[in-house]
Amino acid sequence: MLKTDNTAYSTLAQEFNLLLDEPLKDYTSFKVGGPADLLALPKDKQELKTLLKKASDLDIPLTLFGGGTNLLVTEKGIRGLVVVTKRLKSKISITQTNSHGKTICIAAGERLSKICQFAINHCLSGLEFAAGIPGTIGGAIMMNAGTKSGDMSGIVESIDILNKKTLAFKTIEKNNLEFSYRRLNLADIIVAARLTLKEESQKTIKESFKHNLSKKNAAQPISSASAGCFFKNPKSGKSAGELIEKSGLKGMKIKDAMVSQRHANFIVNINDARCEDILLLKQQIQKIVFDKFHINLKTEVRVEGE
Repeated sequence: MLKTDNTAYSTLAQEFNLLLDEPLKDYTSFKVGGPADLLALPKDKQELKTLLKKASDLDIPLTLFGGGTNLLVTEKGIRGLVVVTKRLKSKISITQTNSHGKTICIAAGERLSKICQFAINHCLSGLEFAAGIPGTIGGAIMMNAGTKSGDMSGIVESIDILNKKTLAFKTIEKNNLEFSYRRLNLADIIVAARLTLKEESQKTIKESFKHNLSKKNAAQPISSASAGCFFKNPKSGKSAGELIEKSGLKGMKIKDAMVSQRHANFIVNINDARCEDILLLKQQIQKIVFDKFHINLKTEVRVEGE
């Protein structure tokens, strides 16, 4: 918890009108987590830069959140400053048209669902794989979100970043981005992105979105509190979900943390699960799958906090 006599924290809180001891369960799709000492929701990249500069000068540690959809926070919460970037928004615009298609420019805090709707409205194809994926575009790029039919690395043209150390803005082109499975190797903060999409008939795009969304809704516990797929799929062989299901773990519970009955690679919060319950369940899943298949399941969900 925040120490009221900490002058540096009090200075930052007053100058930027920050939230104190804010419960982080309200900022994650898992609905789990203790407080942040200080929490900020900057509305543009200049406010973000000024805030980070002051926090750095005061030697206050920094943690970044996007939409909170791939995140698990401990019950003790996070010390220092938590910056939630989901309010970094601006008008989505088409900035370039060439033989490869059209390029759209988006601020990092824009929700992926809104960008998908923009693509449909403007007859732009390439985002159909993202139907039903929650969170912000910044978070989606950082985790290279995707499905079997595509991922963010296939459509990102470039990103604008804020360097955490120098606090300088910079554009990084696609050729210099290190994407891998469910990850972008990047230490800086994404503030905007450009995606290259192809022109297609609106009817074709709508049908593809509808098909993908229907499949997702039928196969995944969309209405439950979770962080999406909890484990990464192994490079070959059965998927994580198949391995967990074939281990007979659907419905397995530790208190209010449960392996989803609908999709085995989802751990869901069925009422008031704690971070420790979810992590214990995670460990049990990993042990049982390893004992049965000799495969180490690696987590896709990021864990933050003390």
